[in-house]
Amino acid sequence: MINDLVSRAQETADRYKDRFFEIFRHCHMYPEISLREYETTKYIKSIMAELGIPEHGKQPETGAVFLLTGGKPGPCVALRADIDALEITEQSSCPFPSQNEGAMHACGHDVHYGGLLCAAIILSELRDEIEGSVKFIFQPGEELNMGARFLIPDGVLEDPHVEAVYGLHTYAFLKTGTVGIIHGPIMASVDDINITVRGKGGHGGIPQMAVDPVVASAAIIQGLQSIVSRNVSPVDSGVITIASVLAGGERINNIIPDEVKLRGTIRAYREETEYMMWDRAREICESTARAYGCEAEVEFIHHLPVTDNRPRDGRRDLYDTALRAAEAIGCSVAEPEPSGGGDDFSLYMKGVDGHPGTAGFYYWLGVGNDEKDCMYSWHSPRYQADPDAVPVGAKLLAVSALLTLDELNKG
Repeated sequence: MINDLVSRAQETADRYKDRFFEIFRHCHMYPEISLREYETTKYIKSIMAELGIPEHGKQPETGAVFLLTGGKPGPCVALRADIDALEITEQSSCPFPSQNEGAMHACGHDVHYGGLLCAAIILSELRDEIEGSVKFIFQPGEELNMGARFLIPDGVLEDPHVEAVYGLHTYAFLKTGTVGIIHGPIMASVDDINITVRGKGGHGGIPQMAVDPVVASAAIIQGLQSIVSRNVSPVDSGVITIASVLAGGERINNIIPDEVKLRGTIRAYREETEYMMWDRAREICESTARAYGCEAEVEFIHHLPVTDNRPRDGRRDLYDTALRAAEAIGCSVAEPEPSGGGDDFSLYMKGVDGHPGTAGFYYWLGVGNDEKDCMYSWHSPRYQADPDAVPVGAKLLAVSALLTLDELNKG
């Protein structure tokens, strides 16, 4: 039964190959930035209405949630895609570039939600044989780490309860036809670190009359780099980057300012490492500032937990199912290194503000193709994905749902 459904899913994808390309082309040409995805949402709803898949539950202002009910009762599996674009002017060689000035899908979300629409086409043709239901989550605001925080408290994982959720992300350093599958962390936790170093301003030519927060800040920046090299285990990993230093004025060269503001990010792949880095960063900032006669105020803002494909809290382990899905559609399987980027897909697994998460799995979808100039990293103005990867992603999502429902029904 399940093998027949998987075969039919692949046949459906082959039959709709031209339609899949049309959908991806539209998605790429009309990007909208985070939480302003109004026309994107209209387009998604129009496709899902054509398929007869109704909206379900509380709908966000942008983005949408749908429920395909199979012909037979059973559990519910969810498929999630983010839909927002970045405020970047496209400079790629794509033959159908962004038509919305100052916005582009530089992080592959056109493949994500275009692929999910294509997966909906596949599953809609099989609905009479599906034992259970599939929830389609078209999520806004991922680039702001906000979309999942809206949807989960609004019950996107409930009514019916979602037993497992799948998502994917494009990966230009894997060739089209390859899927990255990692049984462990695949994307990092994401935290902001904001530091204000206060001293006593004065004349740059009479520094002994001032307390210079710039010199203290330089020592703090250097000291923070010792956390990864001396406090994180050699077999673990972490990142702390100070990316912004604000002090004085752009044209001022002889005034020592009263304060310096430092802004940065902390990334880790284990919760224990993440919070250890917080503690050490605070100690280094405060003690170093004191050593230079200044004081430091340190603020941490936790945005996202680690996106970790290992099961938590006794939930179902989806790794073997993910392997089966990739192999069933004829993909090569790779195990690349985890990324230092983050994704709020992690919240579907961990939960938000007391609202529980569920079992989840996150794939890398290879979209690299040197011959088509598809080789650039996320967030590059030259980024583009190989359109041939869209049906691969659609089949991967659809088959993941079918296999998981089959396993759940078998207990």
